[in-house]
Amino acid sequence: MAKRTISHLMIIIGAALIVIAVLLPTFLVPRLKVIPLDTVSTTVTEVREGALLDSVALAKGEPVEPRKNDPRCEAEGENPDLPVHCFINDEVPLKSSRHVRTEEPSDEERVTLEAGTVIMREDREEPRNLINATVDRITLDRTNAFPVDEPISSISGATPGQEGADEPVQFTRPGIQYQFPFNAQKKSYPYYDAIGLDLFEIDFIAEEEQDGETVYKYSMTVPPQNLYENTRAHATRDGRELTEADKSSLASLRLKFPAENWGLEGDEDVEMDRYYTTTRTVRVEPTTGMIVNGTEEIFQFYARDEAEAKEMVTEEGRKKEAEERNRTALDFSGQWSEETKKNQLAKAKDSKSALTTAGTIAPWILGIIGLILVLLGIRMHRRS
Repeated sequence: MAKRTISHLMIIIGAALIVIAVLLPTFLVPRLKVIPLDTVSTTVTEVREGALLDSVALAKGEPVEPRKNDPRCEAEGENPDLPVHCFINDEVPLKSSRHVRTEEPSDEERVTLEAGTVIMREDREEPRNLINATVDRITLDRTNAFPVDEPISSISGATPGQEGADEPVQFTRPGIQYQFPFNAQKKSYPYYDAIGLDLFEIDFIAEEEQDGETVYKYSMTVPPQNLYENTRAHATRDGRELTEADKSSLASLRLKFPAENWGLEGDEDVEMDRYYTTTRTVRVEPTTGMIVNGTEEIFQFYARDEAEAKEMVTEEGRKKEAEERNRTALDFSGQWSEETKKNQLAKAKDSKSALTTAGTIAPWILGIIGLILVLLGIRMHRRS
């Protein structure tokens, strides 16, 4: 009688394990394939030499250190009218840092990520080392990693304390940005560029290896974007009025100087807008969609119009500007540090391991144990 009872229990438990094994990939894995509500990450680039228009030097009319012995930058009088070239330092050690964390609103279906990004110079102490800072809030569907279809995303680069600085434009965000979808595909994805404030395609390039893990390489080149026009259009969407913070942000994106100050011929004043282009390359762990390596070649510069901007981003145009530096606002190639790449890949491997265990290893183990218990139970039942 005891053997018969044990055999029944073995059959029941074995059958239950088989059912669980079948259901695990169907019900548990989809619940694991969501962006965590406790997402926190910090990515830092290597320190690399770049070029920068020093706004403080420009305001004071004092040439930057590398230009002080340049004949074009010899001061005459108390307030010399020097060329823009004199305020562009092409020997600045630069690095970028981004901290991403979860904020509200976040729940079972969506998660809000707040990304604070700064570009800093390493040759100055805080706070004089800060070049640029932005706070980007984006609310994503936790399952597909795309923004929700609601006007609740925002991007702010305003100086705290200015009127309107705490009330950035809220809008419906298109495209991916900080996370690729789970089971990323070898195809192009729509990618939102938070500097150019527009949507572009990021293309699959190749399959590679990073520390023994298969990763997908994606790359995109953003064509020249007029930052003044794009920023103004973004700030005034839906009839919104410009705030003092908006006006302050726009001030450096449109400058007017005599032609010779821009390295041009003539005596008339020439107004130029700041343009931006970048080549962005990322490596993605495809199972989790996590970005595990990133490179950005950022180039911001001044041009009179779109046609001139397109000429300046050609290979010949970039070479000429690198030699003369009359229009550069920022020229910086940011590559994630080795420690950052290692940390991000470790997180991706942990997440991938959990998915593999729940979707493959655990079902096989439970299924085999369940089948063995059922067969043993049947055999014991017959003998009893």
